[in-house]
Amino acid sequence: MATAHISAALRAPSHPMAKAGYGKRHAPGEAPRGAADFAHLPAREAAIAGYIDRLPEGSAIGYKPLAEELSDYGQQACRSALDRLTRAGHLRRIKVHLTVDGGGKRWVTRTYFSRTARDAAWWAEFVRFIRGVDVTGQPAAVPEAPQAGPQADTVGEPPARSEAYDVLAGLGRKEPRLQLSDGECVVLEHLVDEWMARGAGREQVTHALVAGLPASVHSAGAFLRTRLENKMPPAPQPAGNVQQEEIVGAEMMCAFCDEDETTTTLIDGVCVDCRADIDRDEAAGETGDVPDTFLARPRQRPDVAARVAELRAAAGRGTLPLPRRR
Repeated sequence: MATAHISAALRAPSHPMAKAGYGKRHAPGEAPRGAADFAHLPAREAAIAGYIDRLPEGSAIGYKPLAEELSDYGQQACRSALDRLTRAGHLRRIKVHLTVDGGGKRWVTRTYFSRTARDAAWWAEFVRFIRGVDVTGQPAAVPEAPQAGPQADTVGEPPARSEAYDVLAGLGRKEPRLQLSDGECVVLEHLVDEWMARGAGREQVTHALVAGLPASVHSAGAFLRTRLENKMPPAPQPAGNVQQEEIVGAEMMCAFCDEDETTTTLIDGVCVDCRADIDRDEAAGETGDVPDTFLARPRQRPDVAARVAELRAAAGRGTLPLPRRR
């Protein structure tokens, strides 16, 4: 199963997206991506964490959609893996209360993923920060800012680069065929700016540019210009029709059910009942890899009768007689 663990992390999938406003979000202040990001985790959890890390924001990352896409694992295995990632401090499920123009309000559920493991205190502070309400009466401490993007190597202080430039400059590290020069990044920068102005995040732009590459890319700059122009997201609606949203509340939720911190006790992001269910499954050995009952695509099982007949013929014993009808 070692190969399966590696392939899960390296695959570049077409993963299902959650409903608008829901799904995966990256937590701020992550360390830059590296080969040893999840070396502290067991092989299965490291593979699934690597897979989630590379998904664009807004992806559905519950245990059921993960099991559908990762055929090496079943639903119970994915649930157990997500539990361990939650315990290790890599993700939390958070319910966010939004207000929109006209006084309307709605709740959305987001799963925040952090490549860098965080302790429970950091996640608690993060919820206070995104909520914008300090329940203790003290100013909410903002979690550390995201790491700076790549900068040109120059003598003296490097020139400030835009987020769009950083996205383009980072493509070569994900896909060597898309290595761009400084000049090419500058020329294409305005197209990425337009993507972002239309609501696309860094991860979404990167995924759209590196996914499904042809066998050969003769000119990275020309190829990316075509892809940026042809796959441009639709323009936003006129300002009069756009609903502005503001986060006015946030609550930590259990990673596996709809209970939140106001209605139940959460321990490392999981409620007591769900943790008991998972512990019971693990104790019964029901969270192993690829349980047939949870495979998204069931295995092809051998024809036992045909195999028996084949073995008997090879031994010169002939086939078994058919039972007589009474």
